[in-house]
Amino acid sequence: MLPSVTLENDAYRLAVIQQKQGLCLQILDRAMDSPLADDTAIYRATFPDPSGSLVARWLTDARVQVSGDSLEIGGRLGTLTVRHVLRLPYAEPAMEERLYLANETVETVTLEDLQIGFQRRVADGVGTVLPDCSRGRWAALPFRHRATHPDDLDADFAVADLVERPGRERRATDRPKRFAHGHLPSMQWASEGWAWLYEGRAFCIMSFCQQAITFSTLGVQPHDDHLGLRFGGLSMVDGEPASLHAIKPGQQLSLGVTRYETVAGGVEQACYALRRFYDAHGCALPPDYDPPVHWNELYDNPEWHLVCPDPDHGPQMTRPQAYTLSRLEEEARKASDYGCQALYLDPGWDTDFGTFLWGEDWLGPEDVFVDRMRETYGLGVSLHCPLATWTAMDGRGVPSWPRATWQMDREGNIIEGALCLGSRQYLDAAYERLALHCERGVRFLMFDGNWWNGGCWNSDHDHPVPYTKADHARANLELARRVHERFPDVLIEMHDTISGGSLQRYTPVYYQYGLPGAHDENWGVELMWRPMDDLRSGRARTLYLHNLGSSIPVYLHVDLRDDNIHCLVLWWYASTCRHLGIGGTHADPMVAQAQRLAMGRYRQLEAYYKRGVFYGMHEGAHVHVLLERCAFVINLFNLSDSEQTVEGSISLDEMGLPRDRWYATPQGGSFDAASGRFAIRRLMPPWSAAVLEVESFGTN
Repeated sequence: MLPSVTLENDAYRLAVIQQKQGLCLQILDRAMDSPLADDTAIYRATFPDPSGSLVARWLTDARVQVSGDSLEIGGRLGTLTVRHVLRLPYAEPAMEERLYLANETVETVTLEDLQIGFQRRVADGVGTVLPDCSRGRWAALPFRHRATHPDDLDADFAVADLVERPGRERRATDRPKRFAHGHLPSMQWASEGWAWLYEGRAFCIMSFCQQAITFSTLGVQPHDDHLGLRFGGLSMVDGEPASLHAIKPGQQLSLGVTRYETVAGGVEQACYALRRFYDAHGCALPPDYDPPVHWNELYDNPEWHLVCPDPDHGPQMTRPQAYTLSRLEEEARKASDYGCQALYLDPGWDTDFGTFLWGEDWLGPEDVFVDRMRETYGLGVSLHCPLATWTAMDGRGVPSWPRATWQMDREGNIIEGALCLGSRQYLDAAYERLALHCERGVRFLMFDGNWWNGGCWNSDHDHPVPYTKADHARANLELARRVHERFPDVLIEMHDTISGGSLQRYTPVYYQYGLPGAHDENWGVELMWRPMDDLRSGRARTLYLHNLGSSIPVYLHVDLRDDNIHCLVLWWYASTCRHLGIGGTHADPMVAQAQRLAMGRYRQLEAYYKRGVFYGMHEGAHVHVLLERCAFVINLFNLSDSEQTVEGSISLDEMGLPRDRWYATPQGGSFDAASGRFAIRRLMPPWSAAVLEVESFGTN
């Protein structure tokens, strides 16, 4: 039997204890003198077998060794070799975990399921929560609330909640020429990270992997005499990572890194830790990020909203009549009037849906159009680009693409009209068409309609067979990379590569961002159609949480026709989307005029919103800090049906601002000299917004 092995730094003490079956991995939070993990570690792999499945439940030939600040656990898990590396850096109050799986056999190893992680005893054998586990809560990072959650569900749980209710696993489209997404019950919850919030501190669990689609999971583990809670490590979710389904002889898989860090404070401070973690792994905001404010013509332009009451109608072929040059000129005038910087063209600009071929017959030459927008209205031109999956489902633009791009099912049958985004033939043609627009002066491309196509088995496409979700995500990345290689200044917004233009974000928020040639912006999960209702329902909270936990820019355009006299819609989405798009003329001229004035104010302050560091006093009080100016902007929101006093506070130290300057304090604001905290308090009407700038001045 192996002797007990320990390793520690200023934050944690890690102990590995050999048991009759398995290894007990203990983590002690030294500051709190509190156990974080105290039970047998989970090492469980499920392999297919002709009679069903074979399950390996613990490591065999286990070994533990310490080298410097790292502890490595190794052994066999069924037919796989596992290396589990835990590092406690002496200079940081944190722990890092890395997992490596290797196939040292002569045959391909297939996994049906995998669970590796720490375990904490949380309940007895009949499900009664243990007293020391009843304190605190487990909150998902950064998305305690997602746009797909029911209004009354937050992923913020007492241990009793985790014991009593099933988890949720997201699901996406499972077949070609279809668009669907949802959730299924599960024994675990999946997120980018988790925080155990207890006694004014947050134990943060944060995962990152660009090699595969992975998640940080919480799962209950029933045993004969107790219930455990598994965390950290790696657990398969919806069959991901797909690379585990076929591990070739001699192949080793690296499954990313998980960071453990305890911070003072609550969920906001836990999210900031997650943001720092992402920044350190290449997902920081570019210092020169300066996207153009968009005016989206879709909301006032009839093309997207046309309806034919004839049930036997054919395809909509109205672009030459409804999506006209004169209408776009009118939208350009509005864009200029509202202080926008670019005209964003939604579906209608190309010859048919998803062709990427400029509709010259009714819009004239593209280069002439781009020049006119710039010279007459001071506007750039941005394009909506529905990729293969949506184009296939719509059908109208399919004939413009080579038949060689069509998907094949697992039986070898060609699926007529089902364009495969991962095919070399599609990627080559799409790049050539998109490059023409960039040559003609377009400086923004939205990659929409890019969701998972259900799989493809066409070996002529030069993609892996079978074609997995991860392969599909890499195909999206490849198209962005090709465009950026030649046009590095063109901004590319990428919808989620699995769920596309839906309320669901399937992949982790950081996934593929920061890789060479990757996209510049994430999509605001389709909160563009009913932005006021999204605020009232709580769906829009996801954008606030995105900014707390990530520096990755979000792009979204919103319908101003859904706004009110307080410009609540405009200011909420300006505060939570670094790249703002607007559109739609409000029916009330007074509201429209208020919006134009608000946009003037936004343009004055836009550097704060585009490049400032985001902080949250709470969901109704956002802070945008420009360190180079030693200044910040506060956005206050009353998100209720009654008049409310909205208040909050934040310290200069937390914002990274110096105390030895003179700050211009707005009405309702104050500084506490002893603590260096800024506080704001303002009485606000129902469903309203307020914007306050706090500048500072140096001494002689």
